[in-house]
Amino acid sequence: MKKISLLIFCISTFCAYQYLPAQELKSEFIFDMELDLNPPRVSGAVPNNTRVIYTVTSGVVKGDKVNGKVLPGGGDFGVVVDPTTYKLDVKATIQTDDGALIYVIYSGYLHTTDSKTFDLVDSDKGPNIPAADLYFRSNPMFETSSPKYAWLNHTVAVGVGRIPAQNKVAYRIYAIK
Repeated sequence: MKKISLLIFCISTFCAYQYLPAQELKSEFIFDMELDLNPPRVSGAVPNNTRVIYTVTSGVVKGDKVNGKVLPGGGDFGVVVDPTTYKLDVKATIQTDDGALIYVIYSGYLHTTDSKTFDLVDSDKGPNIPAADLYFRSNPMFETSSPKYAWLNHTVAVGVGRIPAQNKVAYRIYAIK
């Protein structure tokens, strides 16, 4: 009888867990980041791609929890995957208004509705791509030794990008809760 009771308990517990809903995905705004870039340098064909390098000259970070500037020296070392897709590979350093350093790295994709990605290499044409024609998403990861911003070290984030002007990119960064 104990074995039957244990079996019924196990089956009912297993069935109950199968019907529990997954956690709902929620997001919270962290900050806006705008980067000023040098004109792109095309290093040319690499295996299966074309490497394009944008160096960061400066930037601004504004939000409820993080404010500061982006230090020069970082950059995007991305590749043109195909005529409609650019894969991001960005590394940058944020210096907060209170002096903390936050290292940020992210990958992601900039995808257009037609063969306009190569226009991004031409700094005169890039800003003319309508936002509606862009899928521009990134997944920033953060590292900092600052106790105040330590929560960023284990935060999953998503960035929604846009190209506001020549040699500029901007992101709205969200924490995934």
